[in-house]
Amino acid sequence: MRHRTGRSAHLRNRLAHAAVRHLLFRRTQQLAARLVADAGGSLDTFVLDYSTLCDRFLQMGPSEFEYARSDLAPNTVFAGPVPSRPGPPTPPPGWWDDMVADPRPLIHVTQGTLDNHDLSQLIEPTLHALADADVQVVVSTGGAPVDTIAQSLPNNARAASYLDYDALLPRTAVMITNGGYGGVLTALRHGVPVVVAPGAEDKPEVAARVHHVGVGIDLRTRRPTPSAIRTAVDTALTSPDIRRAATGLQHAIATYTPLETVRTELAATLTDHAARTDWSPT
Repeated sequence: MRHRTGRSAHLRNRLAHAAVRHLLFRRTQQLAARLVADAGGSLDTFVLDYSTLCDRFLQMGPSEFEYARSDLAPNTVFAGPVPSRPGPPTPPPGWWDDMVADPRPLIHVTQGTLDNHDLSQLIEPTLHALADADVQVVVSTGGAPVDTIAQSLPNNARAASYLDYDALLPRTAVMITNGGYGGVLTALRHGVPVVVAPGAEDKPEVAARVHHVGVGIDLRTRRPTPSAIRTAVDTALTSPDIRRAATGLQHAIATYTPLETVRTELAATLTDHAARTDWSPT
């Protein structure tokens, strides 16, 4: 759903919220209420608004990747995305040096690490779409066996199960993804424009924010056609507006200190709680 403002948009949002609460999430709401009751409490809030009951709700992303909202709960703190976990990097595949020496723009495509059991959704149509393009395509299957697509790789494509994003993304011109929040923000941390074919869960919302912020293209389907992918990649490669927006969000993300924010907000929450009760942290 596209983000709009004005009286008609507010009415649309109220109607959509009522439909979500009383129809789509009716059983979920009933289940949540039973679970809270079993724990000795009561749930008077819509399950998707449960975060408003927290002392602090830390969103591990930047506020610059959000809509401007007049109803944002005051307990919400945007902490910024958590950087990659420290540890030994993923060993590079055997074709890595050839990729580095290839002067063509690098297009990275992934379906993440969960919704990657059917690579015909996004990876295979991307390979078909870009087979004759003057680019190099790098595939990460996110743990799925590479041999499922090894025989169908065109001459300009390479694939691996996992890749070191801290090494890959600085070389990447465009990332094609199914819209996982962490993966999209990792690309944007490096200023890489994204083309999103949103899958399930929160991915359509992530894709809608990509469109709203202007950092890429929302294909609005989990099974895009090769033609749609080719057009989106060409646009993302050549659009100065998309590149400018992605670079701007990269700079915004760099201002966040997520782990320090978590420590600060946790300490503030404990202090506030101690001031309201006889409890004190030990």
